[in-house]
Amino acid sequence: MFNCILNVFLREKDIMFSRPIYLYGTILVLAFCAIFFVSLMYQGLPQRVPVGVVDKDNSYLSRNAIKQMEALQGIEIAHRYGSYHDARLAMQRGEIYGFIEFPEDLYVNTVNGLRPTIPVYYTEAYMIPGTLAYKSFLQIANVLNAGVKRTTMRARGVPEADIMPQLQPITIDSHSIGNPWTSYAIYLISIIWPGILSLCIIVMTVFSIGYELKQKTTPELLEKAGGSIINALIGKLLPYFLIYLLMGLSFVVLAYKVFNFPLLGPAWVMVINIIMLILASHAVGLFFIGLFPVLRDALSAASLYSILALSMCGMTYPVEMMISPMQGFAQLFPLRQYYLIYVKWALLDSGIHDVWINMLGMCVFFFLPFLILGRLKDAMVKLNYPTK
Repeated sequence: MFNCILNVFLREKDIMFSRPIYLYGTILVLAFCAIFFVSLMYQGLPQRVPVGVVDKDNSYLSRNAIKQMEALQGIEIAHRYGSYHDARLAMQRGEIYGFIEFPEDLYVNTVNGLRPTIPVYYTEAYMIPGTLAYKSFLQIANVLNAGVKRTTMRARGVPEADIMPQLQPITIDSHSIGNPWTSYAIYLISIIWPGILSLCIIVMTVFSIGYELKQKTTPELLEKAGGSIINALIGKLLPYFLIYLLMGLSFVVLAYKVFNFPLLGPAWVMVINIIMLILASHAVGLFFIGLFPVLRDALSAASLYSILALSMCGMTYPVEMMISPMQGFAQLFPLRQYYLIYVKWALLDSGIHDVWINMLGMCVFFFLPFLILGRLKDAMVKLNYPTK
C-alpha cells in the first residue's frame, strides 16, 4: 500500500510541475490574497477618507464645524465646493466618498430657533468608506446640535452642572469584546483567507481528478495505485494536502503570532481547526467530482458551493437571523464550522466543552467521499461519460 501511494504521489508531483494552473491554485492565489488583504488593512481601519464640504453660509458656526471635521481621525476634507452640483459630480467621479452641505442662513436660523437642516450625502457604492463618511458627518451634526443647545442654556442662566445631564442624560460605555480595536483586518482576514483556502482546495481537488477523467488517464492512475481507488486518491491528493497544510500553518503563525490577532485560547486548537478545514475541503471536492464525474459540471457545482460558503458561514450576516431552512443549509459548509470554532475559541475562549460539537460537525464531512467511491471508480474504469 505504501509503495502504491508513493508511486501515485511521485506521478502527481510530475503532473503538478507540468502546468502553471497547479502553481496558481496551490500557492500563488493564496499568497497574493494574503499580501493583498494584509497590505490593504494593515492599519486595521481606513484612515482619512476624503470628503467634501459645501459651505453656503460661511458663518462662525459653519467654519467651526469644518474645523472640528478636520480634527476627526476617520475623514479628511479633500475639497471645498461652491455648489451641490459640483460636489455631487466629484462624488460620482470617485474623488470623494461623501460631502456635507451647510445651507444659507444656517447661523441666523439657528439663533432664531428655526431648526435648520444640514444635508449630508455619502456613497454606498463603496460600503466601508461611505459608511465611515456618514458616521463622521453624523458625529459632527450631534456635536453642533449639542453645542447650540449648550450655548442657549447658558444664555438662559442654567448652571453648568445641570447642562450636561440634560444634553446627555444617559452615557453609553461600550466595550467591544472580540475586537476592541474595531479592526477590519481581524474581522475580515480571519475568515476570508480560510474561505479562499477552502475554495482553492475544493476546486483544485475537482480539477486534478476531473482532468484525469477528461484526458482518459485514470486507468494509468489506478494501475500505479495497484487497482485500489483508496491508494489512488490518497497518493494523488497528498502533495496538495502538504502544500495547503504549509499555507494554512503559515496563516496561523502570521495571524496570531506576527499580527497578534486576538487568541484567548491556546493556539493548538486553531492549528487543528485549519487542518480539519483542509481535510474537509478535500472531502467535499472528492464528493463533487464523484457526484458529477465530468470536469465542467463538477467545477461549476464546486465553485458555486465554495462561493456560497463565504456568505453562509455567518461572517457577513448572522445565521441566527436567517429563516429556518437557511439556518440548516448553513451547516452544510465546512467554513461554517471553522467560523464557529474560531469565534468560540479565539474570541470568546468558551473552552473545549463548547467547541467539540463543531469539531464533530467538521468530521462529518470526512465521510462524504465514501458515498461516491463506487461511482467514481466506475467512472475511472469504464470512462463512460462525456469529455467535451
